[in-house]
Amino acid sequence: MEDSSEKVYSKRSSRREQFHFYNSLACLVKALEGSHTLVDLRNESSVAGYVVLVDGYMNIELSDVVYLDPRGEKYYFPQFFVRHRNIRYVHIPSEHKSVDLMQNQLKGLNYFKTGNKGKRSYKEVRARRYQKETLCSLNTENKS
Repeated sequence: MEDSSEKVYSKRSSRREQFHFYNSLACLVKALEGSHTLVDLRNESSVAGYVVLVDGYMNIELSDVVYLDPRGEKYYFPQFFVRHRNIRYVHIPSEHKSVDLMQNQLKGLNYFKTGNKGKRSYKEVRARRYQKETLCSLNTENKS
């Protein structure tokens, strides 16, 4: 199941969505796909259920949901969708460690391109040279 969700995510996600995924905690919530969790909403209600899908904006799709409204009444839904702007907290289950979840999510995805960047412009070369000179002068000052 994990491979198919990654394929769906990579095919349907825009560059902006990928940016939000890598520059926010959406990757942590995406790592909770396939587990049960509790989501507190902005209107003092909460939703508990099985996380089916999380996108780059942190919209969450849940199944087998129990919705607890602010008055304490429970409602059951087979599927539930939570928009990112309505989320206050996402409770991470105690059996998961947040650092490990984030590292596993980020190492499997190739957002940053690596390799040869091509020929550098004169400005880049000059800036790099100036940076090296500054570092060398700081190192010699620290030694004396």
